[in-house]
Amino acid sequence: MRFLYGDSTEFQMQIDFLRLLNNFIETSVKTVKFENAVFDLKETIMDRKKLNNSVTQEMDNFILTVENAIDGAVSSSKEQETISKYADQSKEFLRKFIEEGKTKFTDQIFKEIAQLETKIEEADEENRKLLESFFIYDPIPVTSKKYIIKAVEKGYSANIQVGCEDGISCLFDLALSESPFWKGHVRARDFVKGIEIPARMKKPFLKNDLVPDNVSIDDFLLSDLILSDKDLEVVFKKRSDIMSEQFRLKMILKEEFSVEVSHTEENGVEKSISAVPELNNELNMLRLQELGEKIVEKTNNLYPKKQKLETIFLNEKDVFEENLVFELLLKVAGIFAPTVAEIKKHSPSGEELSLKSEDEHGTRHEIYLKKSEVKDKLSVIEEKGQKLLEVLDII
Repeated sequence: MRFLYGDSTEFQMQIDFLRLLNNFIETSVKTVKFENAVFDLKETIMDRKKLNNSVTQEMDNFILTVENAIDGAVSSSKEQETISKYADQSKEFLRKFIEEGKTKFTDQIFKEIAQLETKIEEADEENRKLLESFFIYDPIPVTSKKYIIKAVEKGYSANIQVGCEDGISCLFDLALSESPFWKGHVRARDFVKGIEIPARMKKPFLKNDLVPDNVSIDDFLLSDLILSDKDLEVVFKKRSDIMSEQFRLKMILKEEFSVEVSHTEENGVEKSISAVPELNNELNMLRLQELGEKIVEKTNNLYPKKQKLETIFLNEKDVFEENLVFELLLKVAGIFAPTVAEIKKHSPSGEELSLKSEDEHGTRHEIYLKKSEVKDKLSVIEEKGQKLLEVLDII
């Protein structure tokens, strides 16, 4: 499928951008509604907490006032010895009565707050699902990918942080169970066979000079992996337990390949083999580069396996925790705006945005998005909708 502008000139993005834009508009309306509800709920929680503090303070003041009045009455009475006992009993009864009232009132307030917090969690979850359905298809340019994979009992847990333009990044879980290669634990030989790494210097039998002791890692288990662009850090363990012998490889897989290797013996401390020139010189750089490239290949193959959106960050702030959904939408609108402007410029009608699709047989179909429809949809969220409309500059 090929996409053209409305005037039949080539459309560089080669996607149905108007469908994406309409999806963005509808997602914006739904998510802003939920976030507005969250703001209202949080304001209500603050009001309830203020009410609780105010009422309990008034109760404390009431006790103090009554106790002072009782003390004053006793001190001015000619029968102080007779009534002081009853005065103390009265003050104790009052304190108990007020404290019970404070406890009941506070419990009721915090019960209401708990219910409101549950509603906030539900609204945030709905927004998470809505933004997941939008961002999982990479609607804005991807600038970086960071994979983190860790061994668990029967396989791996994994996620990927997808960096995008304007400080936006999405954290997704990866469905490793759907990949035959990653379904269970993998070993070094599953990537490349015959990898040996010098672990230590040893003295051969009947010789005086120390020589490198090479260890085959073919059967070592991959336990940890971090891949960010061309930077790879991976740990291979002899066994899955925490005290096992292991190798940590930090690779930079660029034109000039480099690697730092650290070794940990059984129950030992991690040591860099680079500190020992004889060990460092023994490294087979070509084989290690081959291993690194194969790991990167297998890891990058997981990108289509991204699934549940854990969260979204805007300039490293959690969008859901900080209530930044609308700010996120404004950023996306700003990213879309130049494309909207180009489509407007090439659209024959001033009343709508238009593109054309062309199939393999050369048959063309018109794609329209009326500006008035966009305006009507965004009007539901009032001032925020107007702001998005201004950033997109559709009208």
